[in-house]
Amino acid sequence: MIYGESTRDHLGQEFCYIPAGDYLGGVAGNEEIKIDASFYLGRNPVTVSLFQAFLNDSNYAYPAEELEKINQVSSNPNAPVVNVSWLDAKEFCRWIRKKTGEYYSLPQSDEWERAARGRDARLYPWGNSSPDLQKAFYGSYAGGQTSQVGQRPAGASPYGCEDMAGNVWEWCVDCFVDDSDPHILRGGSWQNEPEYLTNSQRLFSFPPEKRATYMGFRLLYLPGRMYQEYISAYE
Repeated sequence: MIYGESTRDHLGQEFCYIPAGDYLGGVAGNEEIKIDASFYLGRNPVTVSLFQAFLNDSNYAYPAEELEKINQVSSNPNAPVVNVSWLDAKEFCRWIRKKTGEYYSLPQSDEWERAARGRDARLYPWGNSSPDLQKAFYGSYAGGQTSQVGQRPAGASPYGCEDMAGNVWEWCVDCFVDDSDPHILRGGSWQNEPEYLTNSQRLFSFPPEKRATYMGFRLLYLPGRMYQEYISAYE
């Protein structure tokens, strides 16, 4: 594994540096995809404890019965939050921007894949070898719940991001122009078997307010001048 630069935000979360550049991606792993700007991506998905801090601090209208579903599937505060819709994740991003004064977002689907794959067309974040419990948390190992983050460094991507295969499907910012308004999730979850954990898999979910106990998210982070550089690259 090749670990690059990492940083922490004002809340102590760790983020891995993902450089701009080309990578081989897509379903067959043979598409040359260009990422125009560098960014940081969370080493881990957003946890239950941080999502709870958001709910406590923001008075966001998240129903008690939906919170109970989080507690059933992610009972450990250090587990990834689940049962989060695309709209919930976007509202969380607005809250954390306001709280820290820095910029956060959901990643674009291609940015997520760049962070998972590096520059090559590897099948999984760690390479091409089959998943096991040291690398990913998925169907045959899960007992009806997610696993704490930070438990599987052997499954990290080339840039150090962990749990990009299994544990929770992760929302991306992308959606398609379609009457059903489908939004993209990446990475597979605790419910899935290995064929759903590959770097090329996409789950399309709609509408954006849909919640499910396999849905979580990971943050893109642009500290300091990186935000302006990122915006300029996509103008």
